Amino acid sequence: MSDDDPRNFDDLTVHVDVDGHHAHPPALKRRLATVLIISVSAGMALCGCTAASGAGPLTTSSPSASATSRTAAWVDSSDLPDVVTFADGEGLRSGTWQVRWNHTGLWDGGYTYVLSTGGQDEGLWDYTQNATGCDVLLIQAEYVEGADDLAASDDALAEFSEMNPSALGDVVFESTARISGSPSRLQFRAVAAKREGASEHAQVHSTRVLTAADAELSMKIECPEGIDAIDSANLLLGDLAVDIRRSRERLDFEASAGLVPDQSIWEDSAVVGGGNWTLTTPDDGGSWGYTSADGDCTANFQQSRLDETVTTAPDDRVATDRAMAWYYGWTEDDVSSDALERDMGFGPPANRVVAARTIEAVNDSGMNGILAARAFRQSGLAFFIDVWCTQRVPADALEEILGSASIVPPGW
Repeated sequence: MSDDDPRNFDDLTVHVDVDGHHAHPPALKRRLATVLIISVSAGMALCGCTAASGAGPLTTSSPSASATSRTAAWVDSSDLPDVVTFADGEGLRSGTWQVRWNHTGLWDGGYTYVLSTGGQDEGLWDYTQNATGCDVLLIQAEYVEGADDLAASDDALAEFSEMNPSALGDVVFESTARISGSPSRLQFRAVAAKREGASEHAQVHSTRVLTAADAELSMKIECPEGIDAIDSANLLLGDLAVDIRRSRERLDFEASAGLVPDQSIWEDSAVVGGGNWTLTTPDDGGSWGYTSADGDCTANFQQSRLDETVTTAPDDRVATDRAMAWYYGWTEDDVSSDALERDMGFGPPANRVVAARTIEAVNDSGMNGILAARAFRQSGLAFFIDVWCTQRVPADALEEILGSASIVPPGW
């Protein structure tokens, strides 16, 4: 299904008998999906502007003295310091790391930001901040030059703001952005600017280059006359976050609060791309199904609104077990005693992973099946894949399916 094909989650019926497959739960083996890293690049061409003197800071922080020569390479995002300074970025040098904007907070609280253009493939997004009318431009790109994060960030900031690099020293200041799933923050270089005929603080440009990860993040906020862009940028940084994660590092159940906004959908159009699966049951407003080319397996997708018994679960893991029990008509104990954890794709297919649960089942005719699911309490959504096979191992078919399907928030 394409990104512009919104799902209808209302008034869905859960089928306890899925295509005649009445299910009984045995144990299952855990399997892991393959995750690929996608690098993006974007050109930056903005209007000319001049620096505003006396620009006040955004949310600022003092650089830490934790790294002066060589920071130890980090194993995963749990190693991040409280503030990832320009010196600390060297810790990303070992292994493959993903650095990107995390937009999920921009859709909380009644969608206070409106996405007008952009997407993950282009690495450029254009939002409007509803409360102020300010335009927000976000860019994530490869950065393959420079050995020093601070110097590289200033060079990129000068290019981004179209300022003379020699003029940055008088007006540049530092700000920080939250790192998702972590108490840490990432340090940025920023400059307030004005455009002709506007107030001095009509624009703010912020940039951070992480040379060890070949990544650049930039943000521009431009506001109408009478609106201070610095205040609006601080408002933005309360909702916007940065992902810094090692490739294949999962987003687990505990770290997922607010991860998926309530308009997220299954993106599964790639399932038919290899010719191994055919869409045989069209989307009826929240559920649809595929059949394998040899006719041996079926794969049923569903995305549903959760009721209160699931959303009041103590965490997403328990909520997922309750959703799976609801799907098959079992008790929660049936699921929790046998279900195991695995990963599902998150964001662009096969690019990120999020923790999920799976459980095997056997129908009254002896046919084997496996259900994979993930529930998100905060947004009240659950995502299911139910696979049944006559001869093939259902877990193998599920692995193939999940290599081409992903949970995708809007705008990604």
